Amino acid sequence: MPDRQLLTELPHALNAAEYHNPGYRQLYEAARSARIPVAKDSQGRWTFAPADVPAIAASLGLAQNHAA
Repeated sequence: MPDRQLLTELPHALNAAEYHNPGYRQLYEAARSARIPVAKDSQGRWTFAPADVPAIAASLGLAQNHAA
């Protein structure tokens, strides 16, 4: 697994970790506002570390989806 992934992959990563997905636009605005742990790569694209998905979810107050 790569050390960092593009922000466009974050909605999928949240779904895979069974968190509520707020949608890309809200995630992008959270990145721009420095509310979630992300960084820009050498090409100026927002990236996140997959290990930070729980911290990102907590920063946004996202609940986990639980199967019944």
